[in-house]
Amino acid sequence: MITKDMTLADVVKEHPNTIGFLNNLHLDYCCGGHDAISIAVREKGLDVEKFLADLNAVAARPTKSKDVHADIESFKDLTVLEMLDDLEATHHVTDRQLMAETEQLLNKILIVHYPHHGEMLTRLHHLYAGLKAELEEHFAKEEQLVFPLMRQHPHPDEKTLALVQELENEHTGAGDIIKEIQELTDNFTPPADACPTFRRTYTVMEELFDDVFIHIFKENSIAFPEYAEQQ
Repeated sequence: MITKDMTLADVVKEHPNTIGFLNNLHLDYCCGGHDAISIAVREKGLDVEKFLADLNAVAARPTKSKDVHADIESFKDLTVLEMLDDLEATHHVTDRQLMAETEQLLNKILIVHYPHHGEMLTRLHHLYAGLKAELEEHFAKEEQLVFPLMRQHPHPDEKTLALVQELENEHTGAGDIIKEIQELTDNFTPPADACPTFRRTYTVMEELFDDVFIHIFKENSIAFPEYAEQQ
């Protein structure tokens, strides 16, 4: 049973099928998911007891044959080196594709809808450009520096562990930008006059962020702690 003293990161690790429920409430289970539920939920203005009842009900539901639950469960069964390979072959590829599509769509609606939504879209464009740059640089750092060192040192040394901690700190920065974008877009609610491209932009952006959160969760709560235990 899930209790108020558990963290959201612990909940997702044991019950990955709760991710959709937490995403809908915009509760952070990856970057800032290490506070007790009683604290994290109150900060969102939610009733803790009702939240726990709903969360336990979601956790108890049967999972679909192919979903996030199965993905995370299979990821947990990998060795650390296999986890690194998997992250590069899945989330790094998917996130780069979604980032490129989002950028193209956002540039289109910035021009077309500037007369009526210029202030908001300019801010969104600026935030997204910064986030995309951070993620691209972060992926390069993982692929070309930190992950190779982790492979070379299966029993971690201090230098490699320090670099892993840097990655976790960068995750927090990216998560903060995503939360700012969620607030700016009213959790990806298109304006009444939004065209299909505008709506598609929000859909793809939300898909990207959902994948980024799962990506970060896998690293922060599974792969990196498992690696640190190999000392």
